[in-house]
Amino acid sequence: MSDPDHLMPGLIQQHHAAILDDWLSRLAPFGVDLVEARREVSSLLSALAIVLGGGPDAALEPLLREASQVRAARGQAPEESVAFVHAGRDALLALLQAQAPGTEADRSAARARVQGVLDRCVMVLVSHFMSTRESVIRSQAQSLLDMSTPVISLWDSILLLPLVGVVDSMRAVQVAERLLEAIGRTEAEVTLIDVTGVPVMDTSVARHLLRTVAAAQMLGTQVILTGISPTTAQTMVKLGIDLSSVPTRGSLKAGVALALAQTGRAVADRRSSSGKA
Repeated sequence: MSDPDHLMPGLIQQHHAAILDDWLSRLAPFGVDLVEARREVSSLLSALAIVLGGGPDAALEPLLREASQVRAARGQAPEESVAFVHAGRDALLALLQAQAPGTEADRSAARARVQGVLDRCVMVLVSHFMSTRESVIRSQAQSLLDMSTPVISLWDSILLLPLVGVVDSMRAVQVAERLLEAIGRTEAEVTLIDVTGVPVMDTSVARHLLRTVAAAQMLGTQVILTGISPTTAQTMVKLGIDLSSVPTRGSLKAGVALALAQTGRAVADRRSSSGKA
């Protein structure tokens, strides 16, 4: 009886090109880039020969991690990664059935080994895939947050924080951190917080704003709240929200004018001056 530990490694070495072509043909219906997949599959086959010969699974780990990261970054579904491994399993089992020497017991043991190793590959690949996908989603969410919460330097010593979207507890903390960091870095005298883009102004949002305002004032900046519509103002009065300690303006334009005045600046109409001249 031949040794099952050496049966599959020997077949893979002897029929490497045939297995590679069969594996790729099984991937073709999924629309993969066969040129890129050929390099990937060739490396995996060499690592599989080591593991199927009794070597450690660590030989496959970096290849599976890289494969999962590539697929997750491309936005592919986990099912495509599973299909990728299953295509290799089927190619190996087909070769085993057609070319393997020895008894049926030898082939049965080799089949069990192939299925066991490839099943572990599926678990490792999907695990890395999901981990990478979650990391990509977190990165995208952070990028969206950064874009939706920019701290803009309007003028020397004047900052603008335009808020857009829902302000929940988690975002409120991040908004406060970004704003306070900018105030500390620029030593801004005046900070405008514009809430025109906030769809709902309730007690929770107002509480978050007041905490941010208080923290900003402790750093020595004067805060002006802009963009409160008449409807929002009425709602806040009914809810008993007190913003009397914070200067407010209905529009960002009016808020900028107030900020310039508080810093001893004014906007002059050069057209009027040139006309009089």
